[in-house]
Amino acid sequence: MKKRTVPKGPSKDESGTVPVNDAVPPADPPQPKRNKNQKRLGEARGIFSRFLTLAKFLVVIMIATPIINYAALKRESMQLLPEFGELYDIGWGQKLFMMCHGEGTPTVILDAPTGMSSDAWFLVWPEVAKKTRVCIYDRAGLGLSDRPFQNSTSPDDEEVASNYRNRWQSFTAERMVEDLRTLLTHSSNQAQPFILVGAELGALLAQFYTQMYDSTISAIVLINPLPDDLFEQDDGIWSQYWFGQLIPSFQTLQLGAAIGLSRLALIFGMIQHPLAEVGGLSDEVKNRQKHLLCHPKHLSSVVDEHHFINETFSQMRTVRLLRNIPSNISISVLTGNYYDEQMHSTLNKAWAKSERNLLSKHFPGSPAYCYKWR
Repeated sequence: MKKRTVPKGPSKDESGTVPVNDAVPPADPPQPKRNKNQKRLGEARGIFSRFLTLAKFLVVIMIATPIINYAALKRESMQLLPEFGELYDIGWGQKLFMMCHGEGTPTVILDAPTGMSSDAWFLVWPEVAKKTRVCIYDRAGLGLSDRPFQNSTSPDDEEVASNYRNRWQSFTAERMVEDLRTLLTHSSNQAQPFILVGAELGALLAQFYTQMYDSTISAIVLINPLPDDLFEQDDGIWSQYWFGQLIPSFQTLQLGAAIGLSRLALIFGMIQHPLAEVGGLSDEVKNRQKHLLCHPKHLSSVVDEHHFINETFSQMRTVRLLRNIPSNISISVLTGNYYDEQMHSTLNKAWAKSERNLLSKHFPGSPAYCYKWR
């Protein structure tokens, strides 16, 4: 029978104690295994925390920037008013900005391109003022002028019809020409006769004004006048561009101004004001253009002038059927074979075709000065 071997324990010394070197080391306490799900949950919490911090920052920006922008606009509005410019009441509390310089007659009235303020003439009016009196102004809603508004009642509680100016749709030729006539002949009483100089939409308004009030006009100068058949050329390519690209771009700027992002974009150099590429501008004009790019009122009016252009074209065609411009009024047209050299060639070709049609159909005997770009 085999003897069972019993494992011996640690040896004892004579005193009966176990030597330290022979003692069995205590076992390490068991370590809990990290759950993979818990690790993923921790990572998700970290991501969510960062996202929440970013969201809080964005909320602060969205709340703060419109408030800061509004406060800045209020402060700048009076600081940027030209020294010799005035706000004239044209009726029912609506005011239009106008600035006049020089002496003599006839009085030259400069009307800006579509959606632009009178700053477009900054380099022009000082030269004209050396020869005769010249006035620049901002159409309703643009620049420093008030937006048009509908009167529900008159001060004596009569019906809306009592306000004769409500008979015309805002931002159309009829309303804009009536505003200009009131500004020149009633609110400021400028010396007549007038020479009307207009660019694009301003040129169309010069024609409309002349056909309605020809007795006050001695000459008109039309610079790149908007042809009323522009949207009919080449399968409506300009209509697609106007309503599909141009107006949405202005609406985007309007939204950016409303929430204060346009001011931030200007500060960080992400966008430029419309006259940024024009040399010789004063700091006052540059600052005013930046101010307008941050002003929802101005940009809303830019959108409206473009939006109601078909109504303006229709009104122009109607007034041409009613009467012609008298032969004693001098008409000069300055136009080019391109609208904008940075545009697609198809748009420029359609523009040039419409300009030729306008000249041959409505101003066959008038001098036309055509310039070519590279």
